[in-house]
Amino acid sequence: MIKDIPTSEEFDSAAKAQFDFAWDIVISFLLTLEDAKGYVEVEEDDEKAFWETARQRILTSLIIAQQGVELAIKGKLVSVSPYLLISGSHSEWPKDNDGTGVSFSEFRAIDAQDLVRVHDTVHEKKLDSGFSILFERLRKLRNKAMHTVDKELNVSAQDVVTTLLDVHEYLYTDENWVSTRREFLNNSAATHLFFDTDHVEGLVAKEFLTVFNFLQPAETRRFFKIDRKQRLYLCPECKYESEKYDPIAPRYAVLRPNEPDSEHLFCFVCDSLHQVERRDCGEDECPGNVISVEYDICCTCGENHG
Repeated sequence: MIKDIPTSEEFDSAAKAQFDFAWDIVISFLLTLEDAKGYVEVEEDDEKAFWETARQRILTSLIIAQQGVELAIKGKLVSVSPYLLISGSHSEWPKDNDGTGVSFSEFRAIDAQDLVRVHDTVHEKKLDSGFSILFERLRKLRNKAMHTVDKELNVSAQDVVTTLLDVHEYLYTDENWVSTRREFLNNSAATHLFFDTDHVEGLVAKEFLTVFNFLQPAETRRFFKIDRKQRLYLCPECKYESEKYDPIAPRYAVLRPNEPDSEHLFCFVCDSLHQVERRDCGEDECPGNVISVEYDICCTCGENHG
C-alpha cells in the first residue's frame, strides 16, 4: 500500500511558498538600496559593490524560484494522477517491510527535465512554448549553480523579479502575484506572535512601488498592465495605507479609461478602480484636477482637501 499521497493543493502551496521565499530575498536588497538612496547619494561604484556582495544570495533566490516551478508543475500532474510522478522500474520500488505501507516520498520521482513533456502528454492544454523555453533555461542555470562555482554565472535582481512574475503568470493565469504576496504577508510567521497585519498593505505598496520603478516600461506594461507613457497618479488607498508603515508616494495609478473626463483611477496594487472627481486642486500651484472621492486628496500632489 502506498500512503502519504500528496495532493495538487499541497504542491501548489509549496510552490507558492518557494516563490514567496525567493521574492523575500530579492526584494530585501531592492528595498535596502531604495532606502539608502533616500538618505545619501549612492555612487555608481558603491551600487556595483552592493550588488556584487549580494550576488550569491540573488543566485540562491533564482534556485529557490526554480524549485517552486518544479513543484507547481508536479501539482498539475498530481491533479491527473499522483502516480505520474513515480519513476523507475517496478523492481526498484521500495518494499513494504513491516506491512504499514510505503510512503509516497520514498519512491523515486521523475526528473525535472521530463516534467514539461509529461504535463503536455496528459493535459489537453499544453504549457505555453514561452514557458517551456524559460523552464529549460532556469533548469540549466539551477544545475550550474548547484554543481559549480563559476564566477561567470551572474544573475541580477531584475532577472529574478521578472522570472518570478513570468512563471507565476504562466502557471497561475487566474491569480495575481500582488495578491499572492499580500496573502503570504498577512499569514507570515510574525502575525502569529504579534496578531497585527495593519502594516501589510503599506508594505505591499512599498514593495511594488520599488519594483515598478525598478523594471523597464515594457515590463511594467506586461506584468502590471500599466503604460508608463500615461500620466501616473498617486493611488489614494495605497497612500493612506502606507502612512501606517512607511510614508511613500505610490505614483503608479492611471486614469481608466485614459480620457480627459475619466472619473476612475486604476491601481494594479489594489487591483481595483478608485472614483475621482475632476476639479482643480489649487494647492501650491498644483496643476492637478484628479481628486479622490473616498480619501479627499489630490492624486497629483497628495494634498488633503478635507
